[in-house]
Amino acid sequence: MQSLRNCSARGLLLSSAVRGSSPRSLRISWPRRSGVGGGETASGAGAGLGAGAGVGAGTAGALQKLRELHAIAFSSRFLLFTNVGISLTLSCVGDVLEQHFEIYCKEIERFESTRTAHMAISGVTVGVICHYWYKMLDRRMPGRSMRVVAKKIVLDQLICSPIYISAFFVTLGLLERKDKHEVWEEIKEKAWKLYAAEWTVWPVAQFVNFYWIPTHYRIFYDNIISLGYDVLTSKVKHKQSHPHLKKLP
Repeated sequence: MQSLRNCSARGLLLSSAVRGSSPRSLRISWPRRSGVGGGETASGAGAGLGAGAGVGAGTAGALQKLRELHAIAFSSRFLLFTNVGISLTLSCVGDVLEQHFEIYCKEIERFESTRTAHMAISGVTVGVICHYWYKMLDRRMPGRSMRVVAKKIVLDQLICSPIYISAFFVTLGLLERKDKHEVWEEIKEKAWKLYAAEWTVWPVAQFVNFYWIPTHYRIFYDNIISLGYDVLTSKVKHKQSHPHLKKLP
């Protein structure tokens, strides 16, 4: 009887041990395949992070390079060359736009590259004049008070505008091999149109220029504002100036 109790007790203990054992202890362990699943996932994540870091580093490097080029271009050493380059480029762009508009309106028959080259060279003359003019104004009249700004605007309109408009016509007259009488007649005929347009655009634009814009950015600001004015300049200058270009029916 005691032996039966012992047997039954052993059976109960064995069954309870089996029932009480955790599933984790009974789980079959399969060998893992290294380098296929987890390895690929880890390498893919690493490649993605590496690519993102590379793009970010490339962008930061490009921005740093642009900052360095900007600092060099607008430094006192190279500012004259930068201003002349900006004036040359936008004078050229203004003439290209005007010529294409004239072709579209059938006012001229074909695009004339010599005309654009002459306008670009005139931009060099104007760029040099404006560069030294702004430096002189800021040296003689420092500050940004309303009184100083108003004086600069008046002087700019009464002195600088007539000078650079005249320089524009003289430069193109030399490039077109006109004599001084022809240049003078063209100035009398056309310069007043450009000067009148100056009074409608530049007093307000120059208020912004003299009140907010630093000296080394003024030519850049001028040329951005005057892109439309450059189109008008090209139109006024070359109106009826080419006998072989006639209006089409």
